[in-house]
Amino acid sequence: MIEQIKYHPRFKKQCIRLNKSGAKAKKAVKKAFDILFLFKTSKKKFNCIGSLSHHGELRVKSCIKYRLGNGYRLIVSIKKHVLFVLFIGSHDQCSQWLEINRGADHFCFSIKETIVRKNSTDEPRQIPNTNDSESVLFYPIKDTILRQVFKGLCK
Repeated sequence: MIEQIKYHPRFKKQCIRLNKSGAKAKKAVKKAFDILFLFKTSKKKFNCIGSLSHHGELRVKSCIKYRLGNGYRLIVSIKKHVLFVLFIGSHDQCSQWLEINRGADHFCFSIKETIVRKNSTDEPRQIPNTNDSESVLFYPIKDTILRQVFKGLCK
């Protein structure tokens, strides 16, 4: 499960360039963001999200190449719980980028996004609708939560 997404510093510029270049490229950028949104919201594995390229990618370690349609590709890399968004562009541009970065296995990016998901076991808290500040601070807490917080005292 992905906990962080880190973007290559040039990724935003690549998306802007593609958005200006035509309708097909604009659709490819939209599809790329749809794939990234699925990574953020779902717990699916990478091979269940989007359309992978037919032959995979071995030039860059832990690299995944997605087909975005009309000859456009999205290149990402997954390590542990971090998704690195590396490149978006035409098939030829992606091939050239992969050749330049052949053998790379370490990526450090300053632009990052932390993914926060709600656990399915968490129940939403209901805070009473009163204006009294003390009543909001002291709303009832379930015993199971108190036992988790104060484990050492409950033995």
